[in-house]
Amino acid sequence: MWWLLLSLVWWCGTCAIPSPGPEVWKCPKISEQPVVECSCDMPHTLRCTGDKSAMSIIAKTLRLHNAADVSLLDCTVQNVSAISGPLLEGISLHGLVISSGEIRDIDESAFKGLTAPLQALGLPNNKLATVPTQALKPLPELDRLDLSSNKLKSLEATSFKGLRNLSFIDLSDNMLTKIVPNTFDDLPQLKILRLRGNRLTIQTITKLNPLRTVEEIDLSGNNLVGPLGPKTFPKMENLRDIQLSHNSLSSIKMGALQGLNKLTSLSLQHNQIDVLEDHAFSHLTSLVSLVLAHNRIVAVSGASLAHLNKLTDLDLRFNFLRALTADLILPLKSLKNLKLDDNDISMVASDALKETTILKHLTLSENPLNCDCSLTEFAIWLSNSSLPTEDKASAVCTTPPSLENGLLVEVPLEYLLCGEDEQETLMGPLYPPYKTKINLNSFKYDGETIKLQWNIEDEASTYICDAIIVYEEDGDNEVLVESNPLKCNSSHLPNPKILNVTVPNTIQLQQEHRYRYCVVLFESGQTDDSSLILGCSDIIPLIRNAEIQPQPQHNIKYPKVLAIQANLTNYGSLSINVKIYPQVKCELNLAILEQSALLSQRKINCSDPKYVFVGLDEGPYRVCANVIRPGPAMDVAKSRCVTVFRKELHGFTTLDIVFVSVFFVLCFIVIALIWGVRRVLLKPKIQTHQCFMPPEGEEQQHNRYVKLQATTKL
Repeated sequence: MWWLLLSLVWWCGTCAIPSPGPEVWKCPKISEQPVVECSCDMPHTLRCTGDKSAMSIIAKTLRLHNAADVSLLDCTVQNVSAISGPLLEGISLHGLVISSGEIRDIDESAFKGLTAPLQALGLPNNKLATVPTQALKPLPELDRLDLSSNKLKSLEATSFKGLRNLSFIDLSDNMLTKIVPNTFDDLPQLKILRLRGNRLTIQTITKLNPLRTVEEIDLSGNNLVGPLGPKTFPKMENLRDIQLSHNSLSSIKMGALQGLNKLTSLSLQHNQIDVLEDHAFSHLTSLVSLVLAHNRIVAVSGASLAHLNKLTDLDLRFNFLRALTADLILPLKSLKNLKLDDNDISMVASDALKETTILKHLTLSENPLNCDCSLTEFAIWLSNSSLPTEDKASAVCTTPPSLENGLLVEVPLEYLLCGEDEQETLMGPLYPPYKTKINLNSFKYDGETIKLQWNIEDEASTYICDAIIVYEEDGDNEVLVESNPLKCNSSHLPNPKILNVTVPNTIQLQQEHRYRYCVVLFESGQTDDSSLILGCSDIIPLIRNAEIQPQPQHNIKYPKVLAIQANLTNYGSLSINVKIYPQVKCELNLAILEQSALLSQRKINCSDPKYVFVGLDEGPYRVCANVIRPGPAMDVAKSRCVTVFRKELHGFTTLDIVFVSVFFVLCFIVIALIWGVRRVLLKPKIQTHQCFMPPEGEEQQHNRYVKLQATTKL
């Protein structure tokens, strides 16, 4: 009942509460258990519970003690199916609520004899089948009427006859299927009309006479089926808020809701809307808030939103939008808050968000963002925006696998790659290749639990744990399957150099599949990138009771090729730069293929993984690199390859610029040498001594002298 009590306080918020006079407010003491019991939790408000005789006891007590300062009376009674009258004769009240869950009939004299005009009446949670029109006749000053949660099936032209001061009517959660068109015609003060949770159809609403004074109408949870068009609603020239959620509206037609020119808030969530026609909101130029969440919208055209110049809040959560485009944002000149959670958005157009676009809130959680080069502009805008941290963190990468679950705002721009540049990294997560300070010592799996023991090097002996991550081998790539938080502190461990970890959620892993296990720590209790420590195991098959032998501290896992950068110049020089992780001593095999035939091959040291092949044509060539692992069979790791073409550019390539720079430096040196030699040969020889004499006109020696230089040539 608390929702009802709060509603009552709101109802009578503007009611004139009698002055208590010189005496302080005192709650009337009414208690005859188990018949009736009353209490006061707010001044001038009396709340009572009891049985069918409770109302008469309450009325008698209030009359006897002349409790004129009770303004609101809220009664919950049991075993009462009818209210006889006069119920509260001789009592002054401004608000009255009576609920039993069983009331079906109210006598026409029930509310007669009140000594003050009743302003608010609530009869909720009963079984009234019709509006008690005759019982309401003695209440011409009634301002608010609550008949919610009853069994009303229809409203007639005379349902509210004589109640010309009504400004608020709540008919929610009834069984209304019929409303006579002129039901509300004789209510010139009506401003709020609540019809939520009934069985009304669009045909019933369309036939209503104009509701010129209504400012707020709630039609949520009805049987409104079909498109929302220009003539769906009667003219409501003062309407500011309309609730249409939880219906079955299918689309919004051009020029919908004509005649609602002052509408500022429109709620259409939980419908079946899949199409917003062009100029759908052409008549709603005053709209400030539009809620379209939980629908079936695939795309929003700029023309459909073109007239919403004052719109500040747009909610499109739980739809099927596939992209964030300029059509959705640029027409909305005043937009401040945009909610796009739980859609299918994988890309953001480069022109969707410009430097001049300023949003207070933008949420994108639960969208499959493809973090490639097409998101570069959006990533820059997001990083430079003034959005709250939680909003920025809502943009999470789903693809490529190397960036899965990474926050877009934290992804370096150089990681946003496309086409041939896009490489699947070894580790998958967005962690830089920091120095290895962790080695897996042992692995145990008993069929249910995976236990890992890690050796921690001395320089990383002070740390806190952050996460345990599991990747599954999938061909040449590795796919993230588990990422779980890991809590520990080296200062609380018996031996900080030994870290025992149990992998959670092993139900997601499959036996005999191959997995890599990574642990993420932060040294010295910090949480920035510079203190990040990352350790990963080799690929290990998930086999019951399998164990691995402890790794020596110096035994570092074999490196792999992360990426290949290759550039073929117009001069036929192919420069190659290979990125390897981790940086350990090894040999690298470079191969160039032309039409699947091996053209050239070289072995280079991993410490300087660069090489230049010369004398090549325009290509295309296939450049492949792999790490040669030491051992009897010279195990060769899997190769990573890229295709390279000669770039026919009018400008200079990097190698061209180097050659040109060297040429100009050599030219400068030669010119400088020639100039220096010439200067020495042509310089006149002068006397080796110099004399200082006082200036002319001065008879005495002064501290200031003029230096005389001999100019006689020898």
